[in-house]
Amino acid sequence: MAPRSSRITGTEVTYGLWLAFEEAGAVRLTRAQPSLDRAERAMYLQVTLPRSLWKTPSLRAEIAVQPGQDLSRSIDITAAADALKGALGVDVDVKVLP
Repeated sequence: MAPRSSRITGTEVTYGLWLAFEEAGAVRLTRAQPSLDRAERAMYLQVTLPRSLWKTPSLRAEIAVQPGQDLSRSIDITAAADALKGALGVDVDVKVLP
């Protein structure tokens, strides 16, 4: 793959890039091969990331109440959010929509 290009497939994106390290500790990133002075060294990297990183997951639930059922019960959305956080390992924003 050419250093300045990216390759996109149905499941991943691959980037070509360069890191330039300076002896004093500085680091810079470029898409093209960098010009270096005597105190710098460069490293070419190829980074492949799944396309799923750019997709926002969505989870929906629908609760239907049948006519004639006891409506005195309520849904604790905080408990639902905590249960989802425990199961999925991520914070979940739970909303009640009319």
